[in-house]
Amino acid sequence: MTPTLTFDDVVSAAAAPAGLTDAQAAAALTGALGLLDRHAGREALAALYAAVDGAEAAAQSKAAERPRRGLFGGIMASAGGVSGAAVAEAMGLLDRLKDEGVDKAALKRLLPAARDRVRAATGRDLLGEAVRSVPGVGPMLGDG
Repeated sequence: MTPTLTFDDVVSAAAAPAGLTDAQAAAALTGALGLLDRHAGREALAALYAAVDGAEAAAQSKAAERPRRGLFGGIMASAGGVSGAAVAEAMGLLDRLKDEGVDKAALKRLLPAARDRVRAATGRDLLGEAVRSVPGVGPMLGDG
């Protein structure tokens, strides 16, 4: 499948509905993709990466690195198994995004707008499929 959509297209389409600048939207989507790259199902990720040019590079970039965990995040990660690690990482991502001016409410507007753009270009909810493959993280990333 040749990508008809780029990561930058998704960022631009999702920023305004979320009330964010393109830079804020890019930071949030890059962080979310990094989390998905580490925790989502491989099939869902492969389909997303094949459809959105630049998504895999964003997910594996320095900007998408795992956020540092505080004490609570460390406890969540060790107590909750695989799901706990993903939830703890999502909490760390939310904290890091606050520094960029992206709060949880903006993220809950951004991810659905990004999903809509991907769905419009591909006919599938590829981003939603990847998010749903990570137990416990969907509500934090605007899916649920």
